Amino acid sequence: MSMDNIFSKIKQLPVIPKLLHELMQSFSDENSRIEEIAKKISMDQVISAKVLKMANSAAYRRGAEITSIEQAVIRLGFNALRSLVVASGIMTSFKTPANFDKNKFWVDTFQVATIAKSLASDCRTIAPETAFTCALLHNIGELLIQSTLPEEASLINMSINQGNSRIDAQREMLGFDYSQVGAELARRWNLSDTFIRAIAQQLDPLSFEPVSHEAILIRLAMFVSFAWNAGVPPQVIIARFPTPLAQHLGIDPQNMANRLEELHQQGNELANMLTH
Repeated sequence: MSMDNIFSKIKQLPVIPKLLHELMQSFSDENSRIEEIAKKISMDQVISAKVLKMANSAAYRRGAEITSIEQAVIRLGFNALRSLVVASGIMTSFKTPANFDKNKFWVDTFQVATIAKSLASDCRTIAPETAFTCALLHNIGELLIQSTLPEEASLINMSINQGNSRIDAQREMLGFDYSQVGAELARRWNLSDTFIRAIAQQLDPLSFEPVSHEAILIRLAMFVSFAWNAGVPPQVIIARFPTPLAQHLGIDPQNMANRLEELHQQGNELANMLTH
C-alpha cells in the first residue's frame, strides 16, 4: 500500500483549527503584538479556557490570579503558549474510537514532551519549547491510524497482542509505521520542516542525513519515559542511556537522574489539565 493509498482511504482528514495556523505564523513574526495574539485566542472558547487554566496552574503561577487572555500570554510566554495551542488543536482534531485509551496516550505523550524539553535545556542547541512541541507531535501518526483507519488499526492491535511490536505490525499491515504516516500528515498540514523531519526520523535518527536534533531528543525522551514507567531505577536508566544519541547532542544523562520523578509528574499534570 502506498502512502497516497493510505490517505485516500481516510474519509475525512483531521483539520488543525485555523487559530493554530495563525498563531504558529505569529510566533515567527517579530512584529506580533500581544494584544493581537490575545484577541485571536479569545475567539476560541475551548483554547481560551485552557490557556487561563495553565497560566494559573502551579507550574506557572507567580503572584495574583490571571483573569484575562492578555495577562496569560504575558505570563506563559510565546513559546509555552505555542505548545499549549498545538496540544489543544491536536486534541480537538482527532476523534478516537471508544476502545482507544485516550488518556493514557496523552499522559505518555506529555511525559515524552516534558522530558524532551528538559534534555533540550541541557544540550543548548535546541530551544526547549521547540523540543516540547516536536515531541507533542511525534505520535500524530498513531492517532491518525487509530482514529481514521479502524479496520487496519484493529488488525494492528491484534498483531501486537500476539507479541509483535507496534512498528512491525504497522509496517506489515500498512507498509509504513506511525512515524512515516505522522510525517506525511505534518506535510499535508503544511507544518514546518523542523516538525516534519523530527517526526520522520524519530525511530532511528542517526541513520538520516542531515540528522534532526529534535528527533534525537524525541528518541531519548521515549527511552527515558518507557524505562521509568516500567519501574527501572533512575541510576539504571542513566547507565543504559543511549550513548551515541546523547553524545551527538553533548548531553550528560547524569544531569537528569534527580529530575525523572518531577518530569513525569509535570507530564501527568499537563495531560490532565488539557484532557479534562
